[in-house]
Amino acid sequence: MLKKALVKPVGDDGFSTWQLLCDEGGMYYEQSSPNPLSYLTTGIDSSLLTQVQHSAKIMNLELENIKIEAKVLFRFNDLMSNTWAGYTDKVIANILIQSKESPGKISQLKQVALKAWSVGEGLANKTDIETELVVNAEHWDGIASSGGSVPNPISVDNNMTITSKTSVPKPTTFEVGEDVGITPRILFSNKIEFAVVAIAQSARDTQRPYLQKIKVRAIQDNYAAWTLYADDSYGYEGLDKAPTSLDYVTAGTALCLMSQLDINQEFFRFINRRFEKFDIDDYRVEQQINYRQEEIASLKTTGFVDKVITKIVVNSKASKEDLKTFFNTSLQMCFAGEAFKNETEIVSNIYLNGNIIK
Repeated sequence: MLKKALVKPVGDDGFSTWQLLCDEGGMYYEQSSPNPLSYLTTGIDSSLLTQVQHSAKIMNLELENIKIEAKVLFRFNDLMSNTWAGYTDKVIANILIQSKESPGKISQLKQVALKAWSVGEGLANKTDIETELVVNAEHWDGIASSGGSVPNPISVDNNMTITSKTSVPKPTTFEVGEDVGITPRILFSNKIEFAVVAIAQSARDTQRPYLQKIKVRAIQDNYAAWTLYADDSYGYEGLDKAPTSLDYVTAGTALCLMSQLDINQEFFRFINRRFEKFDIDDYRVEQQINYRQEEIASLKTTGFVDKVITKIVVNSKASKEDLKTFFNTSLQMCFAGEAFKNETEIVSNIYLNGNIIK
C-alpha cells in the first residue's frame, strides 16, 4: 500500500509544495517510507513544540532545551464487519524543559502553549467535518494511480536530508509498549490496539529557528523508525527546508483515509457478499484542514481547527449506492478523521530538569 501526497499551506508563498511518500507495507516487509499515522503523529508532536517555542519567546524565558515526547493510541473495532471503525483513543504529549527558570513560570508556559496549540484544540474538541463523494470526475491528468517504488528511504532536498531511517525513539516519560503484529489472521479479531511514538526537538538552525527534528515510529512489527524534519519558521527569510508541522497533520490525515480505501478495495467483498463484483478503477483523497490562531504573539494566543474538508474522488462503474457504502465505511475506519470528529483525550505533563511539575 504505497501512496504519495502533495501538500502545501494555503495563502503563504513562503512555503513550498512537498511530496510525501507513504508505505503501509509493514505487515509483510520493512517499510520503505513512513506510514500515515507516523506522519500524523509527527505533525501533532512538532506543532506543539512550535507553540512551546513561540510561548517561551513571548514570555522572555531562557530555556536550554525543549523536547516533546508524544504517544498516540489508536484502535480498530469490529474488524471485517459492516461496523468496522477506527478510533484515536488518546494523545499523550509531554513537554520536557531544561532551564533555570522557576517551576511557576514553566507551569505557566505549559498553559500558554497548550491554549495556542491549534492541533491539540482541534483534537480535543468536536470539529466540523465536511465530506463529499465525487464519482467519475474528469480531472485525473497527472494524478492518476500508477505503479511505483521507493528506491531509497533517504530523501534529500537542497543538500539537507529530511527523511531517513533511524534508531528507535526512547521516550523517558511513558512506556513505549510491545510491538503489535498486524497479520491477516488478526484482521478477523474484534479489536486491534496500537500506538505511534514520536520525540521532537529543535534542529538548532539559526536561519530557520523553528526547524524541528522528529524521531517517530509506529509500534508495530516490521515498522521502521524514522527521522523527519518540520519547518515552522513562518515570517523568516529564506527557503523553507521541510514541510510544516501542519503539512504533516493534513497529509497524514489524507493518507490515513487512503489506507482505509485501500483496505476496503481489498476486503470489501468479504464484508458483504453483494459486493463480490464490486470494482473501482481509481480513487484519491482531497483534504483541507482550516487552522486558525487569534491574538497572535501574546499570552492569550488561542488556536483552533475550524473545519476538516474531505473529498473522496472515485472512478468506477459501480452503482452510486454501493459507492456511498464504500465511502461511508472508509470514513468510519479512518483513525485521523475520527480524531477530529470526536473529542479525543489529550494528556500533557510538563517536566523541568527531569522533574514533573504538578
